[in-house]
Amino acid sequence: MKKIIVNLTYFIFIVFFLMLFYIFFIFNPNNYKDQIINYVSSKTKYDFTYNGDIEMSLFPDTKLLMPNIELYKTSSNSKDMMITILKTELSMSLRKLMDNIVDVNYMRAYGFKYHGINADDVLIKTYSLLKFSFFNTNHPNITTVKKISAKANISGNTMKVNDIYMETEMMEAKGSGTIDMITKVANFKMVGNLKEYGDIISSYQDKYPKELIGEELPITISGELNNLSISIDLKHIVIKKVIPIKDKAIETIKEKVIDDLKEKIKLPF
Repeated sequence: MKKIIVNLTYFIFIVFFLMLFYIFFIFNPNNYKDQIINYVSSKTKYDFTYNGDIEMSLFPDTKLLMPNIELYKTSSNSKDMMITILKTELSMSLRKLMDNIVDVNYMRAYGFKYHGINADDVLIKTYSLLKFSFFNTNHPNITTVKKISAKANISGNTMKVNDIYMETEMMEAKGSGTIDMITKVANFKMVGNLKEYGDIISSYQDKYPKELIGEELPITISGELNNLSISIDLKHIVIKKVIPIKDKAIETIKEKVIDDLKEKIKLPF
């Protein structure tokens, strides 16, 4: 009996050792590209693909680097680009992953583009309305995010995303939010700040909103992932800066009208 137990222990040890050896030295996720693409597509309900090789390490945490990601929204008649990412990095807890909890210690993406809306144009258009002017642009409806980082946790049907930092052409923003994994409905609250004039692309420089320098810009991102809406609340800017400018302009106009009347009517005062 003792000999059987010893042999069984040796057998388990050898199997465990071989599994570790395979995972750390032989396993290559790039041999399973089609399976990975099909799995992610089935889970997200969007058409997912990537081009290039995955880099992966398992110890102490699982780390993945995936290049050239593309995500499409599809219908019966079309296939439209939704998200492109030049490169993304993920670090997650392997122990929690085995408990069916996805705990992302950090995720970073570079060259991130969301097709369908341009967040920087939303900012300029909102600002232009406050200034009673019209902003016309030939920019594509694409939000270009130079870099983005966050932490995330998926438990049940909800993904919680925290410590978000993102940088667009016009803004830097921080915040948090949630994504319902079933309905794909997102709700994010961000606070943005305008970037320095010299740090933005030339096509925005002639419309640079100087009144927004140093101001916090409350941003709400909501809706289904394939059709997000972005709103930027500038009411505090109206109260703080635009209304005083308007009142001053009205007073100037009043004074000029009175002076003109005095000149025309020849009032003796």
